[in-house]
Amino acid sequence: METKDLKEKTGNKAPAEKESFFHSLFSSFFKNSSPEAEKKRKLKNIAKNFSKTKYHSFYKPSSAEMQGSFGKLIFDIYKVISPAQTLFKNAPNPAIFKRQIINYLLSDNQQELINQLDEQNIIKMSKTIPINQLQKDVEQKLQQFTNEFDDKKSAQADSLCKAFSLFQDFCCFDYYMILKKYDSSYQEFNFSATPRLEKVNSGYIVNEIKDFLSVAYAITDETIDWTSLFAMLKETQSKEVVSLGVWKKIVAKIRNIQVSRSLDLAVQHMSDDPDYETEIKYHYESLLDPYISKIEQETRSLVSKIEYEQKESKATSICMQIFGTADPQNLKYYVSSFNPILEKKDLTLLEYTEPLNYLKTFLVEFVKSDIREFYDVVVIRGQWDASLSAPFSNSYQELLKTSDEITVFDEAFSEEGSMGMKIKTLLPKTAHDAGAENIINRVVSDANDQARNYIIQSAQNLVTIGKTIKQLIEDYSLPKPVLVANWKELEKFIETPMKEFSVNIYKKIYLFVQLIQTYVS
Repeated sequence: METKDLKEKTGNKAPAEKESFFHSLFSSFFKNSSPEAEKKRKLKNIAKNFSKTKYHSFYKPSSAEMQGSFGKLIFDIYKVISPAQTLFKNAPNPAIFKRQIINYLLSDNQQELINQLDEQNIIKMSKTIPINQLQKDVEQKLQQFTNEFDDKKSAQADSLCKAFSLFQDFCCFDYYMILKKYDSSYQEFNFSATPRLEKVNSGYIVNEIKDFLSVAYAITDETIDWTSLFAMLKETQSKEVVSLGVWKKIVAKIRNIQVSRSLDLAVQHMSDDPDYETEIKYHYESLLDPYISKIEQETRSLVSKIEYEQKESKATSICMQIFGTADPQNLKYYVSSFNPILEKKDLTLLEYTEPLNYLKTFLVEFVKSDIREFYDVVVIRGQWDASLSAPFSNSYQELLKTSDEITVFDEAFSEEGSMGMKIKTLLPKTAHDAGAENIINRVVSDANDQARNYIIQSAQNLVTIGKTIKQLIEDYSLPKPVLVANWKELEKFIETPMKEFSVNIYKKIYLFVQLIQTYVS
């Protein structure tokens, strides 16, 4: 009995299953053989599904026309957000809104630090404290400022920036263009009367609808904190740009439309594209990192500029006292004019052109004249302890040797010189050969090290000579000299009085060492 029942049940189903199998087979065959027919079938189903949605009044599939109810939705949104659209479009600088978000988030302490890091305040500070102290003070303030941007505040900033960007994109959408296609006589921002919103051919408006959905669906993100954004806008604009309550109703309306897929189906149907999907567009990026980087870069650049200007001012003043000119020239090839060709290729630059030039000029114009005369008279002819005169003598000889070496070093950067020729040969290859770039950088870096070495060693030798001359000046002033026994005899070998001659040499050495210290610490 059970077997019979089973056969009866199976027998009853077999024809239906057989029929379903053949129906699927033919449907599959028909689909593959006629893609256009399948597309039409899909579009027909889309029209049918659209008619069942909550917002079926927006579009009439049979005539492919957008109806007045959709135009009314656009007009109502446009009327609400128009104050915000006007605010955003009339802003002289769009970046001002990002700055307002940052300022809204800053603590009182951060606001005070920003004020202290203001350009005018830093310039004012630079006139009362040494540059190294200014640099230290500025770095401490920058560190205090950035430390307050912890993970919590950073997340708050990103959230607020995202909400603002989505709100701005939605408000700045061209609603007027859609309304204009409904009613060509409609005037922008005219809300005294509703425009004529009857119907419009979908082909004439489909692209605008796609663009609208792209920005509209973005505001339905449930993670957005609209309350915080509107609190910020109210505080920074001193008024309520858009009512938060009304805005939330707009968001809810758009979310309902999105969930119903009514406009998505309408767009698929009117564009004859059953596979069309709305691409939600987001236009926001991190706000804090660029802002902090900008603050740090601008502040440090200002301090560097002040340091450079102070250095140049001090160098000019000292050069005038030593050389009688602000720009003495002695080197021919290791000079700043060599740098543009290197800078253009983003290569290492000649770093010590100015101080090395000053050194060479000082060695030629002063060491080989005044100090040589002092050496010939006081060191050679003077009767004093050799152990005391030896450091002076050794330093003097080293300076003469360095002067000759600098000449050779400078010539090496000429077009025929070893370094100049190598750089000239390799420069054209740097565009496609990283090895050529590395060689040039190494050559220039080694040259910079050598130039620095000349400067530091010469400064040390001049300090040694200066200290010895200071001792000799003090000895000369004693009623009974201790170091040099024949001062009176030595005076007849120079035209200038010995003390005046010695003091002038000491002062120029002192000034020159100060000059060098502005470039090499």
